[in-house]
Amino acid sequence: MEFLKFSPTHSNEVNAIIVPVFEDYTPDFTISLEKDSLVLTSSKKHGFSGKKGESFDTFDSKSGKRILLIGLGKKGELDDERLRRSYSSAFGVLKSIPKGTVQVILPEVSSSEAKEVTFAIALTAYEFDKYRSEKSKIRVERVLITTKSNDTVIREAKAVADAVNYTRDIANLPPSVGTPSLFEKTAKKIAGVSVKAFDRKDFLKLGMGGLEGVSRAAKESAKLLILEYGPKDRKPILIVGKGITFDSGGISIKPSEGMDEMKFDKCGASAVLGTMKLISDLKLNKHVIGMTPLTENLPGGNAYKPGDILTHYNGVTSEVLSTDAEGRLVLADALSYGTKNYKPSEVIDLATLTGACVVALGSNYAGLMGNNDSLKNRVKKAADRSWERVWELPIDGDFQDQIKSKVADIKNTGGREGGAETAGAFLSRFVGDTPWVHLDIAGTAWTSKNGSNRAYLPAGATGYGVRLLYEFIKTE
Repeated sequence: MEFLKFSPTHSNEVNAIIVPVFEDYTPDFTISLEKDSLVLTSSKKHGFSGKKGESFDTFDSKSGKRILLIGLGKKGELDDERLRRSYSSAFGVLKSIPKGTVQVILPEVSSSEAKEVTFAIALTAYEFDKYRSEKSKIRVERVLITTKSNDTVIREAKAVADAVNYTRDIANLPPSVGTPSLFEKTAKKIAGVSVKAFDRKDFLKLGMGGLEGVSRAAKESAKLLILEYGPKDRKPILIVGKGITFDSGGISIKPSEGMDEMKFDKCGASAVLGTMKLISDLKLNKHVIGMTPLTENLPGGNAYKPGDILTHYNGVTSEVLSTDAEGRLVLADALSYGTKNYKPSEVIDLATLTGACVVALGSNYAGLMGNNDSLKNRVKKAADRSWERVWELPIDGDFQDQIKSKVADIKNTGGREGGAETAGAFLSRFVGDTPWVHLDIAGTAWTSKNGSNRAYLPAGATGYGVRLLYEFIKTE
């Protein structure tokens, strides 16, 4: 049975209905429901007025259905995020109905409703319970999206949500499971995508000193995966995702508190796999290269050390001041290899790169940096459409000066001040003149143990970047 389904009319075969109400407007279906059940009259007696965030949950004895009214505030103030939050919260209340069917009524006041509500509900239904003896309590078998929109919109939104959830599955894996080899096996299962894999011997042969250095003490074999999709008669779009499958900090070891969350340092690479799967599933007529530099960053007798100097694929040398600034070192080789050998029209990289970006922008914005205003603006527009928000940070000459080294071309950290920007400045040395955008997703890639304030993004990996990249790629 299909979980999410388009339903243009009311269905009698449902257990519960989610019904929209505004402070200053009552949608047509809500009016027709009131004639049968007087649910609005009853709700008003209990103080429900349709304000943003309000809800009224009741049982209609006449129809035998549970009815959940959700307040959307004033009609003129409705936006996509209010839709996502309101409907995901409502579905979160109803999703444990045993073998149930929930009908979701849309207010029919904006063109994006069907896409956004379908997307939010599919994300809300997600549970990472692979390792729990007591499995998820989600028991709803089917959700009917009732709208004047069409099935095509519903199916696209569901496909995007499925790709985001696929990405979350990979990113949520324990670090001893979600290894570079697991990424390779997973990538090779994506239909319509070719996969090439480099390992340590290739790093040495090709002069990828960043990947070779960071991976020296890794227990699991490091990889650089290159995924390719689409017609090769045009320049590709290159997307690169950082894939540190576990980051201990190496010799510059991190504090133990919170280190368990360093399994999420592979979220950029996970998003690249999710994006490649999505564009293949939806058969976009685009040429896209996805690259994922993958390794653990561990201490050990053979680990790379503070004070080491690494030579990257493009010949640039970097002085290692901290082995905990490893992401930029592996990205450097991937970016320089990708830009030289595939000559992309543009490059976007995603990386859980710096705690400094989290301090600056919190958990709702990714830091955006780049070398091309046109590309930056197009990425911003894709971010606006997807609600995977970005905020531009500078990487001008002052930040470039901050990473100059006395013993190498550059150093891998410029100190505490402007940490996100100096990391971006470092990466800019490996793309040449190719239009490039860097997204620091350290704050957006996962939520804490308590989750976010959005029901569709509970604790764990968020899958950030997949929808943004899809929105960007499909319009290029």
